[in-house]
Amino acid sequence: MNVLGINPLGAQSAGPTDLSFIEVRSTNAPQAPQVQNAQSQPVTDKVSLSEEGRQALADATGKALRNNDAAKAANAQKAEQEVDEGQSQIDKKIKELKQKLEELKLELQALQGDDSETAKQARKQLQDQIAVLSNQLMSLLSAKEKQDQSQG
Repeated sequence: MNVLGINPLGAQSAGPTDLSFIEVRSTNAPQAPQVQNAQSQPVTDKVSLSEEGRQALADATGKALRNNDAAKAANAQKAEQEVDEGQSQIDKKIKELKQKLEELKLELQALQGDDSETAKQARKQLQDQIAVLSNQLMSLLSAKEKQDQSQG
């Protein structure tokens, strides 16, 4: 079976640009006789993907990218923790909040262009979390400034 744009047999085409419709050709179907139309061309089956199918495909490809980014972020965080041993509690918390904010921004960016209802809800939730963490970060920066003034 040849799915245009995916299998090597369909490599001559540029591939499907819209994944809601894919043309499937059977190159060797022993059970079914080869049916041909008036122009002596093999008949093709047409398959369409539902909205859920397209969403599942988008989720699967996006998940691999997010997992790769998460692994890189975890390695960077371990390296930073070794450097952060001599910092105060406020400094550590500030750094932690900045990292969380960066991760949330990356997640929000990953949802960009997805107009599904699930993505809209996820964006709203991420934006709310970003707002809360930003407020916490501002409070900690203010507390750190007061601490520095009292020590200096």
